[in-house]
Amino acid sequence: MATTSKPKPPTTPNRTGNPVKRSSGSSNVGLWLIVSSVALVAVVVGLIVWNDIRSKSTPVAQPDLPAEWIGRTSMGNPDAKVTIEAFEDYLCPACQTFTARVKPQLFEEYIKTGLVRFEFHHFPLTMHAPGAGMTALATECAADQGMFWPYHDRVFAVAASDGQGGVQFEDLVGYAAGMGLNEQDFSQCLASQAHQDTINQSLADATTRQLSFTPSIIVNGQLVQNGTDFNSVKLAVDTALAAAQ
Repeated sequence: MATTSKPKPPTTPNRTGNPVKRSSGSSNVGLWLIVSSVALVAVVVGLIVWNDIRSKSTPVAQPDLPAEWIGRTSMGNPDAKVTIEAFEDYLCPACQTFTARVKPQLFEEYIKTGLVRFEFHHFPLTMHAPGAGMTALATECAADQGMFWPYHDRVFAVAASDGQGGVQFEDLVGYAAGMGLNEQDFSQCLASQAHQDTINQSLADATTRQLSFTPSIIVNGQLVQNGTDFNSVKLAVDTALAAAQ
């Protein structure tokens, strides 16, 4: 009686010419490695995108004040008896010092307590063109969307570290988008120089007051000679408060 043999699995020759059996297990391992590699790449890309989105959507806080105390480019108690006016240039190192060191102390001691109202005025110097003027325009565009103060702090910090290189048109639009502002509206506002008249008026005011340096810090109409020194500004504020009693 004839017997039939089971077919043998296909073989391929090795380098010595001897047949080598194909292993389905090795094929599975190769496929698994490919799938794992693709999955790993997807995870890495996902993390990069997630981190990018997270960095662009970082919550931005307004000054810690009642909403009615936050104006377009001012902050503090509208009924305060003392007003501090700051004429500043975003690319001025002394203004950057004032914003980083003096303003926070004034905020905690006088603005937050309702004793003082703080007003910002644009004073971009020609020596810092074009960045200073463009940044001034950008902050006014941010003010259109109720975000002057967060944007003001952001661009002052960037200008202190990167100078003109950090306040190019694309950068200024990017900061706005990162804060959640309407990017298209902001970009159109900046590109059209929509608030140039506001900047010009502020410059004219500085000229009328014969201001010659930045920051020019004025307390109830009196110019403080050393506006980057907290104690000097504090003395002027305390004197004005005492006179207003």
